[in-house]
Amino acid sequence: MFYSLILAALCAMAAHSTNALQHSSMWSINGPAGNGWSDMTFAENNLTTLKINHKSYGMRAMYPLSWTVGQKKKCFAPVKHQQTTPDGFFSCITIDPNYKASWAKQFAEIKPLIEKGIIFGIFLGDEHLYFGVTLAEVKMIADTIRLDWPEAVIYMNEAPDIAACNYDKQNRTVFTEGECLPQNVDWFGFDFYSQDSSSWTVPQMTYRYMIYPRLHRPDQRVVPVSGGWSAGSLSAEEAVALDLFCTTNAREFFRFGLEDNRVVALFPFYWDGGAVNNPNGSITGAAGIKNLKHCSETYRGMGEIILAAGSAGTSLDPVLQPPRPNAENEFPEPKCISPTMKPPDTWEWCRRTNP
Repeated sequence: MFYSLILAALCAMAAHSTNALQHSSMWSINGPAGNGWSDMTFAENNLTTLKINHKSYGMRAMYPLSWTVGQKKKCFAPVKHQQTTPDGFFSCITIDPNYKASWAKQFAEIKPLIEKGIIFGIFLGDEHLYFGVTLAEVKMIADTIRLDWPEAVIYMNEAPDIAACNYDKQNRTVFTEGECLPQNVDWFGFDFYSQDSSSWTVPQMTYRYMIYPRLHRPDQRVVPVSGGWSAGSLSAEEAVALDLFCTTNAREFFRFGLEDNRVVALFPFYWDGGAVNNPNGSITGAAGIKNLKHCSETYRGMGEIILAAGSAGTSLDPVLQPPRPNAENEFPEPKCISPTMKPPDTWEWCRRTNP
């Protein structure tokens, strides 16, 4: 009964919107769990699994590319609220010095699946800028991919500090004045988690006033990451509260996606963390959306609507037009002249100095 009500409410929301989300997926989702409401994966690298997902469940894939290595020395996070170790040092990453050879090897391995339409893009990974990679290095790998595979959809996800605050874990500024997101990154997302309305209001403000001004191409899209998880076990009361919030959060992100044609997909975090639902309503382990009855039904309903609408989107959704190189086989980066909003003082996580 609840699922029918959820589907009816979501359909009503979609009917009053002019734009369409074009893909449905979720962190850690796979074929059987996403059957009927998820049309793609982006973190699964097992080629056999990708073939099965496509044949049995109609799911296509973005391939998660390996292109970074650990830096020889640990990096330091000078701002205390960014520190995750007692001394502030953390393992950081940089681009693989042999990234071109590594890409060539991986491209050769996945090319048969590209030709069959199973793999349609590349996932550059999660929070690489935050943990040490630079925008110049993102450009290097994205340009390399584009030269070999012009039609690839290239996607990256980041920490909220990069998107909303414009600094990484080392307190380095990421985007200089006038600097755009590399033009060969087609989809950009970031995760931001809270347990109140800021869960959806902060991402919407960040995309519209901090990310969109840094997108030079009108067909570059965004992939919001809504939250639906717990860091540990939950009592029955806590599980009910998280389920209720997760459901509300899902509907707010769905509304955002239907109203904004930059939003190409929603990738909630996450489906399954290995937690167990107990008979008394409590949850043992780190809960995922799979463990939250009403929230999982809501996302399933959203996915069914998105898949029913079709991946082509509407006439208002920009058609992907990947950049083409110049005569020197290069992609000169344009300037982004639209002003970006500074983070409000109330966004304490953007503070770059210690108290």
